[in-house]
Amino acid sequence: MRTIVLWLACVLALASPPWAQAAPDDHAGAIGALADVRAAVAEIVRIEDGYAVGHGAYVRAAHRAMNALVGRRDDGYAASYGDPGDGVGTLGHLDIMLDKVGSSLWTPAIEGAKANVLAAADNLQSALGQKEMEEYEADLTRALANLALVVGRPAQDGVLGGISGALGNTTLGVPWGATSVSGCALPSRAPAYGIVAQRLVYVALPRRSASAAIPDELSISRVVVRADDVVLYTHGAVAATTACGHASRMQRTREVALAAPEPPFTAAQAHAGSAVYRKSCLQCHGADLQGTAGPAVAGTEFLTTAKRNKWSLEDLRVTVFQNMPFSNPGSLTPKQYADVSAFLLASSCYPAGTRPFPQTDSSTLAAVKLGPISGAKPTNAKLGTCAVK
Repeated sequence: MRTIVLWLACVLALASPPWAQAAPDDHAGAIGALADVRAAVAEIVRIEDGYAVGHGAYVRAAHRAMNALVGRRDDGYAASYGDPGDGVGTLGHLDIMLDKVGSSLWTPAIEGAKANVLAAADNLQSALGQKEMEEYEADLTRALANLALVVGRPAQDGVLGGISGALGNTTLGVPWGATSVSGCALPSRAPAYGIVAQRLVYVALPRRSASAAIPDELSISRVVVRADDVVLYTHGAVAATTACGHASRMQRTREVALAAPEPPFTAAQAHAGSAVYRKSCLQCHGADLQGTAGPAVAGTEFLTTAKRNKWSLEDLRVTVFQNMPFSNPGSLTPKQYADVSAFLLASSCYPAGTRPFPQTDSSTLAAVKLGPISGAKPTNAKLGTCAVK
């Protein structure tokens, strides 16, 4: 049991949350869930390593650990023993994260964590009914083993990665309000979180403060130092960037001034793309293209973000062709992807031309920078979008 306790203590040290922002989002929920796990483990370790004697002291420790895991809304919560956690409980935080329409890349890890929380709670419940100390300790050992799986490992993805793995390798690791950019290239400024297909590829930090701001959940595989920034790549970066089309795009900056021709697409493509959008994109991005489960994909908000992050038409093409629809990436035909791309551009008030949006990759798309359009006359002035007819 001592071996499990020491190993779990090391894992938990990697999961401390100094970079979390206090906000009601999934990232904060994951941080809160880890904090409650730490509280539960601390109760178990304290009673095992301390000098408390008597059945009552051990029962109290098991109840307090249970309280930290299940939260105040659970029937297993025993208020009279106190709560070393935040009251929501690890199970409460995870339930909130999972109680959503659809799923994310981090969903399997959180589902696995929930299953192990329930197993740990069952072990604690069993321990409360034991009369012999040896059997009590055996139940606590099993609870600690389950809690180690809840925490997981930052360098591992999926179910075995647990909460730490989800924070270190997916968009769950992006704090509320932080800047997210395409992970296919280095950002124009830090701090920023590079994302590809819901995977966390890197964290870029200002060089002057990087040593104090490195996320503890991040398992770093490579470090790139620029003039003013430090870019920390995750262990999943190489696999994630296959979605960019070329792995070398990770090392390319957006600071080279290029000519900015108009995006190529035809009015016929945009019209055909409106039907594709309604069938395959509307659920996540909304009838007004301003986003529901997903982000805005046209209009003032989208174009402002695109300019700030120096996105090109190639970035748009990679995202649409390779990563969408979210529930079934790559399921549309090349023509459908080209048509819906044209629809998004037309909806952002770009003028249609005679050259169609390409159905295959084109080296010229990287030269087309996205951003607000001078002289545009939006149909919806509030949203900055144009109707596609």
